[in-house]
Amino acid sequence: MPHGSRLHRQLRALLALALAGLVPAGASAQDAPPADSAAKPPSKPDDGRLKITPLIAPAYNPEMEFLIAGGVLLSFRTDKADSALPRSTLSTTISYSTIGAINVAGRFSSYWKRDRLRLLADLSYKDMEDAYWGVGYDAGLEPTDKDSTTIYQRRWFAFRPTVLKAVRRHLYLGGTLDLNRTEATEVNPVMAADSAFLATGPASTNVGVGVILQYDSRDVPGNAWTGLYLSTTATAYATFLGSDWSYRSVLLDYRQYKPLGRPGRTLAWQVRSRITFGDVPWAELSLLGSGYDFRGYREGRFRDNQAGSAVVEYRHTFQRADGRLSRHGYVLFAGVGVMASERFDFAEPLPMAGFGYRFELQPRANVRVDFGFGRKTNGIYFNFQEAF
Repeated sequence: MPHGSRLHRQLRALLALALAGLVPAGASAQDAPPADSAAKPPSKPDDGRLKITPLIAPAYNPEMEFLIAGGVLLSFRTDKADSALPRSTLSTTISYSTIGAINVAGRFSSYWKRDRLRLLADLSYKDMEDAYWGVGYDAGLEPTDKDSTTIYQRRWFAFRPTVLKAVRRHLYLGGTLDLNRTEATEVNPVMAADSAFLATGPASTNVGVGVILQYDSRDVPGNAWTGLYLSTTATAYATFLGSDWSYRSVLLDYRQYKPLGRPGRTLAWQVRSRITFGDVPWAELSLLGSGYDFRGYREGRFRDNQAGSAVVEYRHTFQRADGRLSRHGYVLFAGVGVMASERFDFAEPLPMAGFGYRFELQPRANVRVDFGFGRKTNGIYFNFQEAF
């Protein structure tokens, strides 16, 4: 499909999402705040009760083609008497496409004991046609879209629970478990001749345990207007844990948020790097491109032992004539990414830029539709909460 035609179809999909999907489906009056009160300070303190907002949205993207995506956002406060405690959230999305692709994702973030204890979890399942270009920068350059030489069938499952305990104000220490499995069938010619794929085979189960040191002063973790986030995660995968392969990974994540003038206008940026060591399966190499960091590149197009990215984003919530914030907003973002097998090469960075629409489902909890544009590629992303 020509690049311009594909872009036009995605732009039409964004309009369809805005008109048909970004309206809570079946939410009761007490579950979804009225538009006039969504952004202004409540007349009484938030009682912390459970809020449920379902969504249904049609969409289109080059990977899954036409699809229906359904999701639910739940939020609650674990201690209703503590008004300073962030609301815990559970977001789930399920999508099914006309080519038979299935994608299930869930994210749980909970805050306990005056935010001295955090319990987090991510769950993902995919059964869909995917693409594999190979390992390294050059492998991902051509072709820019999937074709008969890169297509294969992938089934993937991942579960990542995390526990964090506050050791000082804003400083957390904890652990994480990473359990994931990838199965590749109908392998393409690139995979059949690729040394990284042949070394670890079409299927692998990977089990790792990690240590996390994190500093987090964000005002609202899921949609920060101010604060600093620094996190280091070191994970070891070992056969005695049940993993097929032994390797290690280090994830470094720096984010900062600065208010610009009034509430609802924020400048945010993120610098992120993942480094792997050892016998790393092809599916577990570091990637550039996803809906949560480097938007605009198909996930898996660029992969290697090391991947890093820097993204800056302007977030704007519209203001009503009376000065109150509306439930609608937009974002503008841009960034660069680099990758390497041993040492980062900054001579040929991968650029990306984009824009997005925001709708506030619940106080400080958005649904987002983002368009990202990279080098001869683009992507559309529909998710709950901000990208970072």
